[in-house]
Amino acid sequence: MTQFKHGFYTLFIMAVAILGCLALSNWLLPLGGILLILQLACAIVALTTSRFYGLLAGVAGALSFNYFFTEPLHSFQIAEVEDSINFVVFIIVAILISELAVYVNSQQHALQVVKTQSSVLRSVSHDLRTPLSTIIGSVETYMTYQDKLDDIERQALLKGVHDEGKRLYVYVENLLQATRIEHNALALNLTHVNLTAFLANLESRINSGRLKVINNSDSHGITVSESLFEQALFNVIDNALKFSDDSVLLVVSHSDGEFEFEIADKGEGLSDEQLQAPIQLFQTSRRSDSGKGGIGLGLSVAAGIVHAHGGAIKLSNTTPGLLVSITIPKRD
Repeated sequence: MTQFKHGFYTLFIMAVAILGCLALSNWLLPLGGILLILQLACAIVALTTSRFYGLLAGVAGALSFNYFFTEPLHSFQIAEVEDSINFVVFIIVAILISELAVYVNSQQHALQVVKTQSSVLRSVSHDLRTPLSTIIGSVETYMTYQDKLDDIERQALLKGVHDEGKRLYVYVENLLQATRIEHNALALNLTHVNLTAFLANLESRINSGRLKVINNSDSHGITVSESLFEQALFNVIDNALKFSDDSVLLVVSHSDGEFEFEIADKGEGLSDEQLQAPIQLFQTSRRSDSGKGGIGLGLSVAAGIVHAHGGAIKLSNTTPGLLVSITIPKRD
């Protein structure tokens, strides 16, 4: 589909350039001006598509220049040596422009990679440091004052270590899955799972009284990669619980050959810009190594897992809160 779009785009740009040159040639536009316009069209194609289409545009531009603008007109024959030189130079310039476009695009990509790596390192250092600091502090307190602590205080310290350890595990697991998604190495191990048991395990893992699950599906089973799809739903629900002090509702339904999972919270929702932007890996709202925000692993990993299942994920604001709709196809 992308090749078709690029082919159509190349054809459109060159057609506009050629028609423009034909129109301007009626006002005695010199051949040098026509060459510049056609080369500009080739440069636009090369910079916005790829080397192949840039070269294709170059060939089309050279042939059209020969056919429409050099004697004899409407013929691919070349009568003048100067026209032959112009034809060869045009092809050489088109090749150089295509190579330059490839270089510019590669440099832009490299710059984006550097920016992403810097963002990831900054956010990872923060998101790992917070639970580790809590764990180390709780353990040091326990070791130093264990004789002076009562049972309730000891249990509170141990619970803090346990909770932060789970938080750290989820974060590292998301980071691992994000790396696999980015390198197209996410492997699905599809199995037929009992839907009721699956939702019960999910509730147990969330372990929050604010989560309400309603199963309206008349299907008893669902075919998914159980651990991965559970991780996707966990990420969305965990995110909803973080940004909402009220209850979070998970509604499961089944219709038209697909399952739908709707997660609704009553938080602040998202801005229009955030709703319209695609869910991307390693995108952060944090501007320093402190403050709120992360590297965008939760929802982006969930989206990657859902897409790997052939499904779709949609975010929309409600009044109040955010609704995340996840659909995956039913498999026999």
